[in-house]
Amino acid sequence: MSNKVVKNVTIILACSIVAKVLSYAWEAILAYYLGASDESDAIYLTTSIFGILYPILDLGIWKVFLPIYKKKLVEKEYGIAERIANIAITLFFVLSVALVLFMIVCADLLVTVMGPGFDPDKKIMTAEYLRISAPAYLVMASASVIGAMLQSREKFLGSQIREIGTHASKIVYIFVCYRFFGIYAAVTAMIVGSIFRVLIQLPFINWKWKFKPDFHFRDKDIVPMIKGLPSVAVTAAISHINGLVDKIVASSAASGSVSCLNYGHKLMNVFSGMISTAIGTAVYPTMIQYIAQKKTDKLRELLTNVVSALGFIIVPISCFCMVFANELVAVAFQRGAFDDKATYLTAGVFMGYCLGMLFLGVSTTVTNVFYGYGDTKITMFISLIGIILNVGFDFLFINFWGVAGLAFATSISAVISLGIRFLFLRKFIKLGYKSILSEYIKILLLSAVACGIPFVLFDYLMDLNVYVSLVLSACVFGGIYLGLSLLFKVKTLGFVKDIFARRFGKKKKTAE
Repeated sequence: MSNKVVKNVTIILACSIVAKVLSYAWEAILAYYLGASDESDAIYLTTSIFGILYPILDLGIWKVFLPIYKKKLVEKEYGIAERIANIAITLFFVLSVALVLFMIVCADLLVTVMGPGFDPDKKIMTAEYLRISAPAYLVMASASVIGAMLQSREKFLGSQIREIGTHASKIVYIFVCYRFFGIYAAVTAMIVGSIFRVLIQLPFINWKWKFKPDFHFRDKDIVPMIKGLPSVAVTAAISHINGLVDKIVASSAASGSVSCLNYGHKLMNVFSGMISTAIGTAVYPTMIQYIAQKKTDKLRELLTNVVSALGFIIVPISCFCMVFANELVAVAFQRGAFDDKATYLTAGVFMGYCLGMLFLGVSTTVTNVFYGYGDTKITMFISLIGIILNVGFDFLFINFWGVAGLAFATSISAVISLGIRFLFLRKFIKLGYKSILSEYIKILLLSAVACGIPFVLFDYLMDLNVYVSLVLSACVFGGIYLGLSLLFKVKTLGFVKDIFARRFGKKKKTAE
């Protein structure tokens, strides 16, 4: 992994941490105002519908537009690259307008299909929220195209800061407006966030490009992108339908189940999402570059290092989150209308999602290889298998563990889906799976020991405030895990040390 990639990972990780903190703050504010209520269920089903429809456009932009745009930059065809960008923004804006009209006209049908367990009043409420928030789509696709352009030009700060602008603007808006508009402030905040999502990226565009609407959708460079969109759209829809299926099943459970499912998933993303997203996002343009230059050995080395690094970071995090699930949920959400019952339900959901942290993170990186080679059908096929598995496990596990069983179902289907991805990956590249697996087993054992010691010390032997106990547990856990990794010579730790040694060593030498 080059110093450039390390730098990009650092930038993205820093932005992701800030964005995740702001995202958590947004969720905590909603939890404080709404708790686990009918209104919160309606809000979260609205965002879940967004979570299916928007990625249909967004994933198409990142997985189809970005490779084409990046390849033109690699070939130094800058004029063609900017023309492709103008056509892409025009195309996705037209699709966004159609999507907004669809959501407004079909809001009742969408809510009926996706929230069958909601009573009539809750369905009416949710449809109203969906219609009000629908215009947020009008500029979100344009923001994604601009972000992909910035990322292709190695301007990762500009591409990632959009998440910070989105959450920060929503938080400020709801604080100011909730006293006047109540629940509608939370609904319209989605529109405010989408506007700032675009505006905050514009100052980073410092090359010669000016947007001009371009409707040449039959351009020879655009046609491959349009042809790849259907399978990418299906893949995006399917992957997010998994989450929606969970909520559909949960809508028939006790009041607040949909909200607890959402809180647990959001909290899981705070810990794993920023790591896997940072690494996956940073290496994606480099993967495209290696594929375009046909440097298979470089691609294999990069992918092996990324998969190993994800295991070294995410496995201990997931172990810690599972052991201290109740404490983490209590610290994150238990205030205001969010009571002990909501904490208990959300902690079970959180544990279920934690099981799949690593597999979801690695899947994202492996899937990028398929998109880089222009094969979108494999990802669609695997996603179809994943949703079938998830649906089956949902109805099985909910009978044993209630709403938490839905999260376990998601994780188990993620494990199986990743195995299938690795099988298809052999078509393009072969990895040393045995060495990766043995490293993962060692990391898992060390993580379990590192979690067990602070759990016994601070949960059983000492009676401490939950905040103090959690901070001490995290510090002790981190120290033990790193110490054991050094003692038992975990290979990935040496790899990480070498990266930073080369990076900072180079700087020091230059300074001297």
